[in-house]
Amino acid sequence: MLKIVIIEDEAPARKKLKNYIEKTREPFEIIKEIETVDETQSFFQTHPDVDLVFSDIELRDGNVFDVYNEIEITAPIIFITAYDSFWMNAFESSGIEYLLKPYSYPRFEKAWLKYTFLKNKMKVNHNDLISKLDAYYQSKLDLKPIYKEYIPVKSNSGIYFLKVEDIIFIQSDYGVIFAYDSANKKHLLNQTSLKEIQEMLNPIVFFKINRSEFVNKVYIEKINRYTKNTVAINIKSHTLKTSQNNTAAFNSWMGLK
Repeated sequence: MLKIVIIEDEAPARKKLKNYIEKTREPFEIIKEIETVDETQSFFQTHPDVDLVFSDIELRDGNVFDVYNEIEITAPIIFITAYDSFWMNAFESSGIEYLLKPYSYPRFEKAWLKYTFLKNKMKVNHNDLISKLDAYYQSKLDLKPIYKEYIPVKSNSGIYFLKVEDIIFIQSDYGVIFAYDSANKKHLLNQTSLKEIQEMLNPIVFFKINRSEFVNKVYIEKINRYTKNTVAINIKSHTLKTSQNNTAAFNSWMGLK
């Protein structure tokens, strides 16, 4: 019997997924349903015996890769998300498939059959499977995403284009998103979600330091410890702070450890 973990913070999405799993007629047991990043970390730190993981990416308290980048997950993961900007992260972890919401049963079945195929091949020839997976992942990594160089901004006088390289940080305030440029000018962006913004930005240059802010590495002037598990970032005339969940990943992104 397959031991399955579902990481998804939306109840209707979990229900749909369980219905699809039942349609495969494969014996299974859902040993854990998880809704948050913190719970994901606590669960996998115990090294549970898991055969397959279905995982959303953006959860209510952050990004699940904050966990996968720190803890080695040995079970294969089928990622299910509404965003297509995390496939590189998926294939750098234990990901074997990437389903975009909304997905149909035929698309789910294709991912399920891929898992079944890989599981059976693992029993037959472990080394051959590893070679094929490496080749598959490398082919994905060779596809370089294209990030925005300009963000169109509407104003009373028309539309102007804000250079992404001039943005020092981006901030969400109750669903309203602002970009601050190198001249310390504040721009009201048309987007209403930081997820939309994240898809536009090169993750080598921009990092989400907490639930509401992205910073541009180029303009960071100084970093100081703020609390035991957070840091303060001086950028131009602003001081921003990391969240506890994002601090370790931020330090790694900055090359501090």
